[in-house]
Amino acid sequence: MALNRVRKGKRFTLLVPLAILCIVLAAVLTTVLGTPPVCPPDEPGPYLAGNYSIRYNMSNYGTYDAKIRYPALSNGESAPKDESGAPYPGIVVSSGRYGGEWSVTWISEHLTSHGYVTLGFTPPDPGSGVWGQWADGFTGGIRELKRQNAEPSSPIYGLLDTERFGIIGLSMGGGGCIEAAGAAGSEVDVAVPLAPGGHSSDKLAAGNVTAVMRAAANVTVPIQLQVGSADNMVPPERVFPFYSELIPDTTVKEYMEIDGGNHIGFLNQQFAEIAENIGEMPDLAEIVGTDGPCDIGFEGQRRVSSTYFTSWFQYHLKGLDGYYRYIFGEDAGAENVSAFEYNNP
Repeated sequence: MALNRVRKGKRFTLLVPLAILCIVLAAVLTTVLGTPPVCPPDEPGPYLAGNYSIRYNMSNYGTYDAKIRYPALSNGESAPKDESGAPYPGIVVSSGRYGGEWSVTWISEHLTSHGYVTLGFTPPDPGSGVWGQWADGFTGGIRELKRQNAEPSSPIYGLLDTERFGIIGLSMGGGGCIEAAGAAGSEVDVAVPLAPGGHSSDKLAAGNVTAVMRAAANVTVPIQLQVGSADNMVPPERVFPFYSELIPDTTVKEYMEIDGGNHIGFLNQQFAEIAENIGEMPDLAEIVGTDGPCDIGFEGQRRVSSTYFTSWFQYHLKGLDGYYRYIFGEDAGAENVSAFEYNNP
């Protein structure tokens, strides 16, 4: 079944800001109705997060710095693992050009709280204009998660579901996300590119067909593309063709524009604010680009984004049917989205 829908000018609303609510509601609904537990996707999940830093090497580009986060019995470095929901799917996370793991930690932390082992990486050359560096980061990140899971001295030993992996990346990381998802022999099961670069209209592509575009034609796994309606760095008109023209219609795919969102709104709060100030400095703006205004507010954009990407992973990686309504059906795209389409063959 394919369904297209466009929504305009929806008002931003907050879900109940209590992470514990999902646990209480889950117990009540399971007892009374037999309904599986569903935590609000834009709120933190029930898991605490342990973390530790690693490095891994991809021969084409060099060494990637990374941080692994995992469900734990307490927050903090190398905290004891929480095996109550194991095995947990893995998700590899990346920022974009000039960024690193440290600039999108909110994504890794949010997904870990919902029961995922995440690996956020910083590429060897964050200023590079080559999407393949990020694609290899995702491929190598999955490989490294599997290696860590098999190492008895690792904090995540035996914690990972080695058959289920997702990836999510911003900008250059979004282009790399598409390239990794469409690569031959890919181990990616679900992908979420955020404002992905790599279309021929991108200034780095100079009108040429890119490796990202070629890979898009080979994507067969569920893929959700997000972009802010006010993104001036990777605007919607560069992202939508991935959905409408390049990714096959035999693939489960979704496209959404966050109403009033921009490019830097996908970053951590402090880095979004720094990037906003850089946009007001002509010399630096010429290098990194100038974004449109984030009318929804940075926190608002993160809430909308996390509602959709968390639901996408929960439904497609864990098979939790309670998240279906956020991404498909009558309620999907009903709030805070200026354009929304999906293809669910």
